[in-house]
Amino acid sequence: MLKPSNKLILFLILFFGNFLFSQEEPTVEAEIDTTFIYQFESLKSINKNKIIVDRFHNTIYKPDYKELTAREMFRIMRTDGFDVEFTEKPLDSTNKELSKSDILIIHGLPNNKIKLAEDEILYQSPLSDKEVLNIGKYVANGGSLLLFVSHFPGGSGALPLLEAFGVKFRDGYAHHPKFPAENDCKSLCSALDMNDENKLLRISHPIFNNKELEPKNVKFYCGAAVFRNPEDVILAYPNNTTNYTPTNAKGKDIEESSDAYAGMIGFPFGKGKVIVCTDQGIFRSLDLLIDGKVYPVTIHHPDGDNAVLFLSTIRWLGNLNEQN
Repeated sequence: MLKPSNKLILFLILFFGNFLFSQEEPTVEAEIDTTFIYQFESLKSINKNKIIVDRFHNTIYKPDYKELTAREMFRIMRTDGFDVEFTEKPLDSTNKELSKSDILIIHGLPNNKIKLAEDEILYQSPLSDKEVLNIGKYVANGGSLLLFVSHFPGGSGALPLLEAFGVKFRDGYAHHPKFPAENDCKSLCSALDMNDENKLLRISHPIFNNKELEPKNVKFYCGAAVFRNPEDVILAYPNNTTNYTPTNAKGKDIEESSDAYAGMIGFPFGKGKVIVCTDQGIFRSLDLLIDGKVYPVTIHHPDGDNAVLFLSTIRWLGNLNEQN
C-alpha cells in the first residue's frame, strides 16, 4: 500500500470528521487501497461521454494528489470509455470545458469560512449565483450532475445548488439506533448496509434498469440527509432516522427525525439528470486506521457492491445504463 503523506492525513481528518466526534479523539491515519479492481464489461466502443470534474472549488480533488483517494472510481470511468478531465475554472457560463461536457462531477463542497471578529465566523457557499444559474441551465439543456455533499461541519457549501434543484438538505449526522457506527466506532453517524431485503436500496429506481448492474448490498458510512420526491430515492435511510447537528463541542445537539430522509437520490431535470449522494466516501479507495482497526472507505469494502452502484450511477447519468 502507498504510505500517505501528512498532508493527506490532515485532509482526511477534515473530511472524515464524523469518526472524530468523541470525548477522546482517536488517532486517524489513512492509506490508499491499491489492490481492488472491479471487473466489468466495458462500453468503451460506444461510450462518447465526456466528464468534467470540478477542481476550481475546494473539493476533495483540490489538493495535489487529485484523484488518488478515489483512484478506482476514476479507473472505472476511464475503463468504461468516459473521457475524464478536471476543470480549474469557475463553473459559470465562461467555462467552455463544462459547456462541451456531458457530465459534471462536484465531489465535496464545504463552505468558505470568513473570520469577522474574535470567535465569530461567517459561513459562505463558494458557489456564485452565476455558477448556480449556469449549472442549472447546463442540466436543463441535457447535461448531468453528480454531486457529493457531506455531513457537519463541512457539508453545506452546495446548499444554493441543492435548493435550486428542489432538494432539501439536513447538514448533520444521520443516525438510527438499529445501525450503530462501524464496529462501535465513536461516532454520531450510522454505518448502514443498504439492500433490497431491508428496503434501503431502492432497486425500482431507473438507475437499475440494467439488472446485471444491480448491487446486492451497499456499504454507506456516515452521511447527511436529503429529501425531494419519494420516487427519487436510490438509497433510503430507515424510518425514524434522526439528524444530529452539533452546535459546538459542548453545546446540545439539534435533533430532527423523519421517515423521508435519503442518503442518495436521482432525478431528471429538464433534459438532463441529477444524482446527489450524502456520503462522499462511498466510492473512495481509502483504508482509515482508527484505534488500530481498519475501516475500508468504501468502494473496495469486501461486503459491499459499491463499485456496481457507481457503474450504474455513471452510466445512468451518461444515458448508458440500458446497454449490455
